[in-house]
Order: sequence, then structure tokens, then C-alpha cells
Amino acid sequence: EEFEEGLDVLMMLERAYESAIKAHVAPASSSSSAAEAKEAAENGKTQPLMQGSSTALLAVLEHNPQPQPARPRSPAPPRTRTSSLAQPAPRARSPLVPDLAHTSPGPTTRALLHSPSPLPCIAEGSAGGAPRGGAVLKIAHLGDCMGMLVRGEEIVWRSEEMWWSWNTPVQLGPLSPSRPLTHAHAFTLPIERDDVLILASDGLSDNLWDEDVLDEVVRMRRSFLPSSPSSPSAPASPLPGSASSASPPSPSPSPPTEDAKGLLGRRSLAGMLSEALCSRARRVSEQRPPKCRPGEKEDVDEEVPFARRAREQGKAFRGGKVDDISVVVAVISPAS
Repeated sequence: EEFEEGLDVLMMLERAYESAIKAHVAPASSSSSAAEAKEAAENGKTQPLMQGSSTALLAVLEHNPQPQPARPRSPAPPRTRTSSLAQPAPRARSPLVPDLAHTSPGPTTRALLHSPSPLPCIAEGSAGGAPRGGAVLKIAHLGDCMGMLVRGEEIVWRSEEMWWSWNTPVQLGPLSPSRPLTHAHAFTLPIERDDVLILASDGLSDNLWDEDVLDEVVRMRRSFLPSSPSSPSAPASPLPGSASSASPPSPSPSPPTEDAKGLLGRRSLAGMLSEALCSRARRVSEQRPPKCRPGEKEDVDEEVPFARRAREQGKAFRGGKVDDISVVVAVISPAS
């Protein structure tokens, strides 16, 4: 009964957050050993988490979604959005344009340049609900994690980072005013076979431009998901009343291993792509810039996204951004 009207991704995120807070195992003291913490966990000795914070990104695949009625939500702090078309970046590298002014107390979002064929997405709770019949991805996002959906060789959807101020992303935590139901962005995305979904921490998007990520997807996709050979055309049916001496051939069945090869290719693509993105982002993050001579102008064409945002905010940052880098890749497979 709970899911009669479809999956509520915001409620799922809210419950996951509450469970994480309640399930936290607090050590007796700062000097407690790992063994003592493990013993406390096994004995069910938990203490609600009262410090720390985290961004959140949740994606759920739903088959045959049903229209979901709008659910009243508490008013969220106002958000401002700058147009990436109004301030083009000096280099066409799928620019990540930051908000230069924060005039409201609420979080801001960064608008991104997408591919020429953006995927129409439906906000959770909007009129019309999810499209009927096909599978969809339901995504809840809060903070500066990155979500991206690639179809073929195009980025058809990209999440927008959310910040309170410079380098201060919106986060969930005991001391944070943010809550999933009031601050998270939610989307419903129609999907197709072999779509590639990327969910990553900001360590990826701080060091790689969107086109760098797309380059890796396209390169790996061509290796593991080559274009399916077109099926042989069926012979034309004879017109009514005409004679035909040849008996119609039996339809050519698909090779018995075709589905297995497709599944193996998708699994290999997901694993290898996540490794490739992590490795590439790590290499960039560890790069140190050459020293500039007095009066020499810095080469902004080699900036990473984090450095570009810092410069736009009047701050100095050169080289890669050392940070944790986590990447999850999923490739959409047809239902068996």
C-alpha cells in the first residue's frame, strides 16, 4: 500500500537520513579503540549522531510508474539561479559557471550548459506525474554531488550543485537546517536501453569538466557496447493475388548468446568506466601548476572547474583539487 502511488524518492532519502542518524555508534570516549566501537555496534549500543554533515544523491529505477499526486511541501529557502548563457566561459569546455552574487539567504544552484538535446525531466510532485508505461529514474539530490545521464554520445541530464556560499555546499546533518523534503531537488527521468547513469562525489566534478567525463563515457562505450548490427530485413510479403513459388523463409532467430554478451558488456562498461573516471580525476587532482614568473599571466585554459569557480569569486587557486573521489556507474539494461 505504501507504494501504490509510485516511489517517493524524497521520502526514501528522508528515511535513510533519519536511519543513519539513529544507527550511529558513538564511542565511549575519543580514545576508544575500533574493537570497542565494533563491540558497541554488535550489542546495539547506539547514540544519535550529533555532529558531521554530508551531501546526498539517490537514484531509484522504477518500472511502469504511476502518476504521483503532488505532495505539499514546506517552503524551502529561496534559490537564485544564474544563466550559463549570460556569462559564457572563455573556453568551450562544458563550462561550469558559478553564481557570482548571493543576494538571498537560501542555497544557490549553478546552471550548466547541457548537450543540444537535453532530456525532458519531470520534477517530483509536478502536474502530470511520470510518463506511463516506460521505466524512469527517480533522483533526489542535495549538495554538490554530481549526477549525469548519458545517452549515446550526448549528456541528456546533469544535476546542479547547491551551495549556501562559496565552497559551502548544502548538506544534511544534525546542525544543518537542510532537510531532504524541503531542500533536495527531485527529478523523474525517462530512460532508454544502454543509457549510462553516473553518480559521483564533488571530487570528480571539481577536477573534470563535463566534456572530459563524456569523453571517457564515449571511449568506453565504443569498446564494450559496439553498435548492434542491424537485423536483416524481412522479405517483402507477396501482394494479394500474386503467385510465389518460393516458400517464405523462417525468421532468423537471434544468436542465443546475444543477450548474455549484452549483459556482460554493460557490466564491464559500468565497472571499467567508474575506474577510468576515478583514475583520471585523481591524476588531475594531484597536478601541481608550474610557477609563474613575475608579471606572467596564468593560463586559464588549463583550469580545473574548482579553480575556475575560485577565480570567478576573486580567490586564488591553481592546480588540481585534492578531495575524495567516489564514482558509481549504472548502465540501463532491458528487462528480461
